[in-house]
Amino acid sequence: MQSYSDLIDRIFLQDGLLEKLTPSEPLNTTLLLRVRAADGAAVSGGKAVGHAENFALVRGGLLYAIDALDEAHAFFQDAKGDLGAYWHGMLHRRQGDFENARYWFRRAGMLPCFATLHRAASEFSADMARQQNWDPYLLTGECEQARFGAEENVRELVRLQRVEFEGLFDYCWRQSAVG
Repeated sequence: MQSYSDLIDRIFLQDGLLEKLTPSEPLNTTLLLRVRAADGAAVSGGKAVGHAENFALVRGGLLYAIDALDEAHAFFQDAKGDLGAYWHGMLHRRQGDFENARYWFRRAGMLPCFATLHRAASEFSADMARQQNWDPYLLTGECEQARFGAEENVRELVRLQRVEFEGLFDYCWRQSAVG
């Protein structure tokens, strides 16, 4: 994974990051307080931000990564456009609200980063490799099955969730024109 800012890089090194499909509480209270207290300069590494709306998604993505889903929801709910809708769908999937997740994925449509997500996921997921492109509905359906007892693929689903997060986070970072 690429380097972002000191704050973000340290968060991404945390044990347990994105390892739960449906977390019930934030990963680490100290980490949550650090993310809450971080100003824009700390998140961006002191670099200028060109697109504030996409940078808000970066901040929401940090909260999402540390399982602070209720706080991340505020960032995604207020976002306009396809990227915000996609993050919103990811969030609802992790909350176990699968129909709402599908609704937001429909609103988001196809994103330019899907080909990158598909390539990364196809390296270890036969189901994703059989698809033409990244398929959030496939992942959502499999997460739903896992939630209701089909747990044989949970490790793969966690890896897919991580691929999706890393690809979307990186895309939002680049779309924010941090630099």
